[in-house]
Order: sequence, then structure tokens, then C-alpha cells
Amino acid sequence: MAAQNRWNVMSIILGIVVLVGLYLAKLYNYLLFHTLVEGFSVVIGIGIFVVAWNARQFMANNYFLFVGIASLFVGVVDFMHALAYKGMGVFPGFASNLPTQLWIVARYIQASSFLAAPFFLDRKLKPRLTVTAYLAATSLLLVAIFAGAYPECFIEGQGLTPFKKGSEYLVALMLVGALTFMQKKAKAFDREVARLLSFGIGTFIASELAFTLYADVYGITNMVGHLLKFGGFYFIYKAIIETGLARPYNLLFRELKESEERFRRIVETAQEGVWAIDSGSRITYVNKRMADMLSYGLDEMIGRQVFDFCTEDGCREINARLENRKLGVREQYETTMLRNDGPKVWVSISAVPIWDESGQYAGSFAMISDITGRKRMDEEIEVLHTNLSSHAFELEEANRALAAANHELEAFSYTVSHDLRSPLTCINGYAQLIATMYADRLDEQGKGIVAGIRSAADRMEQFISTLLNFSRLTRSEINRTSVDLGELAHEVAGQLRMNEPSRRVVFTIADGLKADGDPRLLRAVLENMIGNAWKYTGKREEASIEFGMVEQEGKTAFFVRDNGAGFDMAEADRLFAPFQRLHGREEFEGSGIGLATVRRIIERHGGRVWAEGEPGKGATFYFTLG
Repeated sequence: MAAQNRWNVMSIILGIVVLVGLYLAKLYNYLLFHTLVEGFSVVIGIGIFVVAWNARQFMANNYFLFVGIASLFVGVVDFMHALAYKGMGVFPGFASNLPTQLWIVARYIQASSFLAAPFFLDRKLKPRLTVTAYLAATSLLLVAIFAGAYPECFIEGQGLTPFKKGSEYLVALMLVGALTFMQKKAKAFDREVARLLSFGIGTFIASELAFTLYADVYGITNMVGHLLKFGGFYFIYKAIIETGLARPYNLLFRELKESEERFRRIVETAQEGVWAIDSGSRITYVNKRMADMLSYGLDEMIGRQVFDFCTEDGCREINARLENRKLGVREQYETTMLRNDGPKVWVSISAVPIWDESGQYAGSFAMISDITGRKRMDEEIEVLHTNLSSHAFELEEANRALAAANHELEAFSYTVSHDLRSPLTCINGYAQLIATMYADRLDEQGKGIVAGIRSAADRMEQFISTLLNFSRLTRSEINRTSVDLGELAHEVAGQLRMNEPSRRVVFTIADGLKADGDPRLLRAVLENMIGNAWKYTGKREEASIEFGMVEQEGKTAFFVRDNGAGFDMAEADRLFAPFQRLHGREEFEGSGIGLATVRRIIERHGGRVWAEGEPGKGATFYFTLG
């Protein structure tokens, strides 16, 4: 910082010395003063062109290339202006009007170029086409001047013409616009370069305003205008030539520098390891993530052989892959490396070859991911898969055993049905014979005993049928299809009315009760649920049974509601258990199997069943289907 301050002070002192020297030259000989000032501006203009033109292939910012091309032609016209100046004698026959015309042409070229340059900051520029365009425009203007077709700018004895004064104001206005546009795009420039460019353009504006006042080519205002022009070109020199030569990355390659810095930040903060190796397999670059992955410091890895950091198997793998890289192969592979503290690390490497300018193999660049956790997970999954296969085999064996047991159960059910029903049929038949053949010998008590025997046999027959139906319904295959539950409910209600036509029951069955399930099994559900509602409303003179649909927890639930006997909610858990009854047989007949059958069928459909009720006020049974 101190060195920079000293340099700034020296630059200021040098500038003052130069200005004083120019002033003394003016006092000695104005032509000398004028030639020095114009010569400086010509050299700077051509210098800007040389720097910008030779760096054009590396510049993404075309502002400086455009200004450089324009500066070449500004320098050419300024050089002709210096040669045409009064007293130089290079163009005999031309008075002071010629240098003034050349001056204003140079200023128009310069101001219009500074004004247009910001538009090329992020646009493509065709350098050769641009040079051709400037050459054509400059040539036409020069031809117009020497052919007498260009407006007069200076008249001897009168001074500047209105065209010249208006042009100076217009040029100044154009430079103000150029300064404004450039500052709006200041982020595209290095801060110091933008500051110097602003000073240079600002000084050019002051110079133009000074030239609107002079009446003599050797007058004081002419001198001030030339000194300000000298100062403007000095700032442009500092901004472009000195910065471009001393600190090219701040000017010509600013975008490249910023791109490189962005890339470096990305690589340094990447979650993946990154390294570069040379043709001799030595590590030339490694990021922090890669060093941390192997528990090394950055300096401990740079310059070492890549084989110093891999397992024996990993080294063989990496060596073979490096041979592929020499053949131009890009590839991704997995291998093992060693941490500094001992443990093995599984890594996934994605590598590409690097070539030098002559097309020779220069090394490899790779991104490396730590996949140790994934490898461990793969191993655990493999173990789980093996265990699962074993369990699947055991489950298959269990399923076969279950199928055999079901087959045996079916055979047992048939046997039970046949072996139990046969004695029951005999008991019932003999009881009927006794009642018929010995009716005249039996007293009332005897007849009651025979009737009890027959009733018990009938109940046992019904009980066996109920058990067999429960077994068959809960084990049969489900064939799902679209079912109109409303239609099934109407059929069940009609059958109940036919069985007991004397009962007064109001059925309310909603429309559009569609479901997906097994029609046969869902009919059994409705027969049991609506049948229960019919049974438990038997003591009501005006019975009411409703079948409908509601939304429960975002799912469609169907319900059967009645105004029958109801039940105590404290006993609700017993409703769906086999052989559990909340009402005595003397109140309502039944086997206790119906609601157990309902629950099993609903569960096999992926749904659930539940009930709500209150003693003496009826009950509501709900069910959903998966």
C-alpha cells in the first residue's frame, strides 16, 4: 500500500513536470508545443490499437478492442492535423481551416466511438470488418475535406464558424453520453481502469468546451484545449496501455481472470475430491476435499506419485486406467485407496486425459467421490437379500404347509358336516317318530321333552351350517369387480320382507353406492348386517333401517343404521368376535358368527369395520373397502 502511494505521488509530480515543460515549450515555440501534444496523442492512439489488436483473441470484453480500432484512425487524423497546422508548411495552399476541419473530424470519430463502445461489452465484434468500416468512413471524410465538400470550421479574421462551435458542443454532449453509459456498465471493468477512463473522457469534455472559445490558432484557449487533450490521453494511456502491459489480467484478460477465480472457488469448495496428475503420475493439484478424504495435508500430496495413496489392488486398477488415459479414454470406475491413518476408502473416479499444445499426453484430471458408505450399504443389502431369500424359502415352505392344512381342514369340515349331521338327522327323525307314534301315550310333559329334543337338533344343524359357511367365506378366493351395493341391499331387503311380510319396516337405501370388491362376499356382508338390523328391530312397531355412505378420515365408508335394540359401547369390542353375543338367546336368536364373518370379509378386502350404538336407541355399523 505504501509503495502504491509513493507511485501515485511520483505520477502526480511527473504529470506536473510534463505540463510545465509543455507550457515552457509553448512560450518558446507554439508549433513545438502543438507538435509535442499531438504527437503524444498519436502515439497513445496507435499504442491502444496495438495492445487491443494483439490481445483480441483472449478478450471477451470487446469495449477495448472497439476503442483500440477507433484510436488508430483518430491517431491518423490527428497526425494529419498536426502536419496541416499553421506554420508547418506541409500542405501549401491550405489556411487554418484545414487543421481545424481535421481536428473536428478526429473528435467526431473519437466521441462517437466512445459512445458506441459500451454496446460491445457483451456483443460479438468482427475486428476486420470494423477496421474496414472505419477505414472507409475516415477516407470519405478526408476526401470531403480536401475536395472542399466538408463544412468550413475556421475563417481567417473571423475565427470559428458556427458549424465548428456547434460541433464542439455536440462532441462534448456525445462524450457525456459515453461517460454515462460506461459508468452504468462499470461492473464490466476493473475499478481502477473504470476510474481512469472516466477521468480521461471527462478531460476530453473540458477540452472540447475550451476549443469553443478560441479565435486564434495560437491563442490561450487553444493552448488550454490542447493541454486538456494531452491530459485526457494521459489518463487513457494509464487506463489501457500501462494497465494492459503491467497488469494485463486487470484489463485485457479480466473475464478470464474472473472465470479462473470462479472455477478455483468451485473446485476448492466442491463436495467431491479433485486432483490433477502429470504424465509421470505425479500429483500436480489436489483440492482440500481430496486431501481431507485421505487425511493428508495439501502440501503432503502435491508432487507425490498417485500410487502412494492407493491399496495394492487399487494401484493395479489405477495403473491400468492411466494407460487408457494415454489412449484418450475418458471413463469412470471404482477402486480402493488408503487413508493416512490406515483404513481403506472406496472411491468412484471419473477421469479425463489432458493434452499439451502439441497434442501429446500431459496427464489426467479426475473427480473422486468417497463411496465407502455406499459400499457398506451394498454389503448390508446383500446380506439382507441372502437372509430374505432364506426367509422367502421358509415362507414358501410355510405356505405349502398352510395350503396342505387348508386342504385337510376342508376335508375335516366335510367329515364333520357328514358325521355330525347324520346322527342329528337320526335324533331328529326318532324324536319325530316318538311324537307321531306315541302321541296318545305322552302327556304334556313328555311332548315338551320330545319338542325340546327336536329344537336342540335343529339348532345344532343350523350351528354346523353357520360354521361351514364361515370357513368357506373367509377362505375363498376374492374376485374383485365393480359392485352396486345399493342393488344388493334392495335384494336383501326384499328377501327379508318375503320371509316376514307382516313386519312394518321402512328401508332407506341411497343411490349410487358403488364399490370395488367380490360380489358374492359383499352380499354375505350385507345379508349379515342388514339381517342383524332386521332382527334387532323386531320389537319395534315402526322399524327403520338405512343403508348409505359417508366420508370418514378421507375415505368412503358405507353404513347400516337401525333404530333397534342398540348396544353398550363398552361392549363394542366383543361384537365382531366369534360366538360373542351381547343379547341373550331368549331375546334374539343367533349363533354369534355373523359379525365375525363380516369382519373377516372386510379385512380380506383391505378395509375395516366398526360400530356405534346406544342401548334402546339403535346402532350404526360402518365398513370401508381397500
